[in-house]
Amino acid sequence: MLDVDSIHFSIDGKKILDGISVRFGPCKIHGIIGPNGSGKSTLLKNICRIWEPQSGSIVINGKDYLGIPRKELSALVTLVPQNSTIGFPISVYDIVAMGRHPHLGRFEGVRNKDREIIERALQQTNISALKDRNINELSGGEGQLAIIARAIATEASLILLDEPTSELDVKHTLEIVNLLYEFREQGKTILVTIHDLNLARKLCDTISILSQGKLYFSGTPEDAFSEENIRQVFQVNVREYRHNGTTFLDFYN
Repeated sequence: MLDVDSIHFSIDGKKILDGISVRFGPCKIHGIIGPNGSGKSTLLKNICRIWEPQSGSIVINGKDYLGIPRKELSALVTLVPQNSTIGFPISVYDIVAMGRHPHLGRFEGVRNKDREIIERALQQTNISALKDRNINELSGGEGQLAIIARAIATEASLILLDEPTSELDVKHTLEIVNLLYEFREQGKTILVTIHDLNLARKLCDTISILSQGKLYFSGTPEDAFSEENIRQVFQVNVREYRHNGTTFLDFYN
């Protein structure tokens, strides 16, 4: 589905991604973790081509993504950014409708088919009752669900989410987690950056660890959260404990 091969990316001479190579298989939830400044958000922006690597390649479904027209790529890959706050009045419905733009011709309006897809996206995120509200009037969790509904409306098979549960309450966090499971069941591939390591361990099928712009580890959650990996990358210690059949991570200095 997605092959990242030796990509390098710098801004103003500062190297942010340093030769990252990693493969993300289809129909899985792939977690990306690492300390602040390790390159997680930058990696996602390179994958969806907001930015382009200075060297290396990104291949989607066997095709170099630089050879995919941008509009076609927007229907294939969608990003839910970390900071999705919208400070001006626009309805939730109109925000979600933006997800249909990659499928519309020039000067073409929203069709009946598009309206059906928009309504389904609103229903899937449980925000149909909010569709006439302005997004800048919503809570953080409701607004995040609206942005995810926009991503659903693109019908993209590859969904990138940058810290989607950051600063959300427990209710909205669980809603987003359940949506990610639904995406996987629908055959979509999900890449998600997560700062909550316990959530990452529970949620994800694979874990990639970034450290100082390099790929430190990629593999199973069980292997990712070893004492050595956590100590080296996050500079803290970790121990596992089980409660009612669930494994938790306990971090300490």
